[in-house]
Amino acid sequence: MRSWLLPGFALFIVGALAGCFGGGGDQKGWNDPRYKNAMDVGNSIFSLEHIKPARQQYKAALDRALLANNTQAIYDAGFNLALSELRLKAFQDCLATVQKVMQALTVRGWTDAQQAGLHLIRASVFYEQRRWHDSLTEANLARNSRDSDIQAEAYAVAGLDAAILQDRPQLEESITHLSTSHDLRDKTNLRELLVYRELMDQQWQRAADDAHSLAQSREEALNYESMRRALRLQAQALEAMGQKEEARNLLQQVVDSQKTQSTP
Repeated sequence: MRSWLLPGFALFIVGALAGCFGGGGDQKGWNDPRYKNAMDVGNSIFSLEHIKPARQQYKAALDRALLANNTQAIYDAGFNLALSELRLKAFQDCLATVQKVMQALTVRGWTDAQQAGLHLIRASVFYEQRRWHDSLTEANLARNSRDSDIQAEAYAVAGLDAAILQDRPQLEESITHLSTSHDLRDKTNLRELLVYRELMDQQWQRAADDAHSLAQSREEALNYESMRRALRLQAQALEAMGQKEEARNLLQQVVDSQKTQSTP
């Protein structure tokens, strides 16, 4: 089950916990009640958008996993902790957590492909920080995941980076990959990349119409950061057609939405 969309991560990462998206494999009979309680409580309150207290639970779970020297538990707790920090836009803390967990996993024999979810989180942070080249590098590493959900989100992030960098071949590669998916989230991410392609091709009216439809879909999915991105794309297309007042009105809507969004 996936519940996030990477850069919205925050772009996309908006809520997938290890066990639902990036981890949660067999822990070989290990059952530590303190670890399990911290993870269960964290997941429960995270789902209610109480991200700060969830972060504290994941910190405790990660400490317990390191104490037990359980590699899968280290990944799961570390992934959830980093994701909560991404949601809180605590970007430096998030990067530090990802680095700490990756180091712990590497010395325990995990490959980059096994750590792909963490590369995806790092790609999302870099996207938020407008470090497009770094984000693209991390997204491409995440594409090597054996998890098809992580792969799809990685292609989506890479596509967004490519659109901003005007890297048409990379954008087309992401579009091609997402075109094969029947998952609704992947289809919605694909629609965003197609709007970027229409803007590149100066298909202004089509881009405006498709961005408007995309914004409605993001709103219905309660993904408001991605909704604002779609509104900006629509405004860009309208501006290109000389509809300056309509574009300004849309950008004001973006500002109003941003101002009223509270951080959990």
